[in-house]
Amino acid sequence: MKPNSSSTQLVVVRRAASTTGLLFVLLLVAFTACNYSSLISIDRLLDAASPHVKTTSSASACDVTRGEWVPDPSAPYYTNATCPFIDGRQDCIKYGKPELDSILRWRWKPHGCDLPRFDPASFLRLVRHRSMAFVGDSVARNHMQSLMCLLSNVEHPQEVQPKDCIHCTRSYHYREHNFTVTVFWTPFLFMDPHNVYLDEADPEWANSIAGYDYVVLNGAKWFTRPVVLHEGGRVLGCSDCGDPNATYVPPHVAVRAAFRTALRALRDAPGFRGRVVVRTVAPPHYENGKWYDGGNCLRTRPIRSDEAALPETEAAFHAAQVEEFRRAAAAASVDDETGRFVLMDVSEMMQMRGDGHPGQYGHWPHEKVGFGIDCVHWCLPGPIDAWGELLLHLLTN
Repeated sequence: MKPNSSSTQLVVVRRAASTTGLLFVLLLVAFTACNYSSLISIDRLLDAASPHVKTTSSASACDVTRGEWVPDPSAPYYTNATCPFIDGRQDCIKYGKPELDSILRWRWKPHGCDLPRFDPASFLRLVRHRSMAFVGDSVARNHMQSLMCLLSNVEHPQEVQPKDCIHCTRSYHYREHNFTVTVFWTPFLFMDPHNVYLDEADPEWANSIAGYDYVVLNGAKWFTRPVVLHEGGRVLGCSDCGDPNATYVPPHVAVRAAFRTALRALRDAPGFRGRVVVRTVAPPHYENGKWYDGGNCLRTRPIRSDEAALPETEAAFHAAQVEEFRRAAAAASVDDETGRFVLMDVSEMMQMRGDGHPGQYGHWPHEKVGFGIDCVHWCLPGPIDAWGELLLHLLTN
């Protein structure tokens, strides 16, 4: 019997539809696989290029330098009874800073992710057989002492060639981990604190830096003091020197030149291939006057990020530092050394902590000291301990 023509056409159509559907599915699978592979490649490229930390709950990027201070009942990491490396002028526990218990019980929480707590054992494993230099002013020393206190739960260092001085180079060695930490006191990043040669790095640190694996660079607050600035073998001008006939050089211009010179010296130093961490300015918090005419810092709790605009001077310093960091990082990337220069931006987070300075509680009331009211340096323990968390994060990421 001859098949019905309409039935034959229906079978052909069904077979064609089935074949077309199969082809469509195969094409869809191939297209999806190709694009999925491309997406993975793009994600990997973005991950490699991003300086941010990823949250554990999502793939979105997080900037660890933007966030809030949140209550932390477990803080602080140490006290003046457990750490012997606290500079007496920052020992706010000893001198009875009011409401210190509530001032200390905060930790830094970035928006959208978490910054891990400082793990001294992990840090010391990371820096085993290595060395770290803090190059800058007295806040650099403040930072180094904070780090040593954070590490004191695991190991205490011995000072290398002990010195009875404040404004000088000092080194400490962790024998069990063969780790050395040094502070080079160089407030302008140059040799002479009264005549600053903006194109000549201080040989005190520049001639010794080749032996270090990490350098933490800072400096800004001294540039608001009277100083004569030199560049190219001639007097460029001065900053706040009181001479009406002298060419005025804004402090942030000098800061930019200083960081450009220091970063160039680090990039070109013979034998130095270490990692450089550029720490931005940590703002002082004098209110109702300056350090020399009655200004004080009497706050007892952090402010929020939406209240934390940097003052004009510190904002200009911050912009200059970030600009020179980017210049140095770009030059390093051209030389195939991406990641050699790292930015540690603490300016906004520290602008929120006007409560964390010693104020008049860095000495006894009857004592005469240089900083009678200190709203520049940071209590130990105190908000500056969060810098250890940031430093560990930067060096491991």
